[in-house]
Amino acid sequence: DVDYIRQYINDYILFNKVSPVVIIDYLQIIPGREQDRNDKERVDYVVTELKRISRDFNISIIVVSSLNRTNYLTPIDFESFKESGGIEYTADVVWGLQLQVIHESIFSKNGDLKRKRDLINRAKKANPRKIELVCLKNRNGISNYSCVFDYYPKYDLFISKEDFEADWIGYQGGQI
Repeated sequence: DVDYIRQYINDYILFNKVSPVVIIDYLQIIPGREQDRNDKERVDYVVTELKRISRDFNISIIVVSSLNRTNYLTPIDFESFKESGGIEYTADVVWGLQLQVIHESIFSKNGDLKRKRDLINRAKKANPRKIELVCLKNRNGISNYSCVFDYYPKYDLFISKEDFEADWIGYQGGQI
């Protein structure tokens, strides 16, 4: 729970004399308080407490969140995040990953659910998978950007399209 996370971070800093970057995988499994009546209240409480921990220790906390299944067939947005409006208001930066196939024209139209699901399933089976990281919020900077990647699931490896092209150009010029 968040109390354990806070204590662990405190102990880590005292013992190692260094501030960590904390990565939590994933938000929806962190238990809340007994008085939380539903998953939304629990997740909102956890998000708020993680933000408080981040401020108290002056550290970065990266939290992985699941998405609503109903949003798999639409471009990622704040409504895509499962069980929490608190993410939108509490987080300093919000990124989302989506398959690039979501930009095909069929996804901007109503209907044809079977074809949309088929395209998503094919994109998930591709190797490499064409992935886009979308910035939805950046409290202290630009928030309207995205980055594209080739994702190799066998190696859990993301390669930026720009990095690959720069490496290839360098190789062609004998620089690598």
